[in-house]
Amino acid sequence: MEPTANLTIGTWDDPFKTEQAYEGIERRVLCFDEKAMQVHYTVEAGAVFPEHEHEETKQTVYVVDGAIDLFGDREKRLEAGDSFIVGPGVRHGVRGVAERTELLDTFTPPIESYTE
Repeated sequence: MEPTANLTIGTWDDPFKTEQAYEGIERRVLCFDEKAMQVHYTVEAGAVFPEHEHEETKQTVYVVDGAIDLFGDREKRLEAGDSFIVGPGVRHGVRGVAERTELLDTFTPPIESYTE
């Protein structure tokens, strides 16, 4: 991935990074620049992304397909088409409900450890 002035491209077949974030959760870092990052997650039923918070990053999450339970400072079941925004200092985690859930996240600023 080579950034160009005001344009960064990431492709599904050649993402910046693909890794297992937690058991049953795949993280695919699609693209990023110094201000924003787009990440796709696949979450299996019962898989848990543990409760955590970000110091300075705002996270926007869109449920592409499936369903998750959001937990932490707020609890809510979210299904395909739902979205949420988590600001800095807000405790949050997710648990897969559907057999397979796809999430599209945007982080502003990017999570530095995801760029390594």
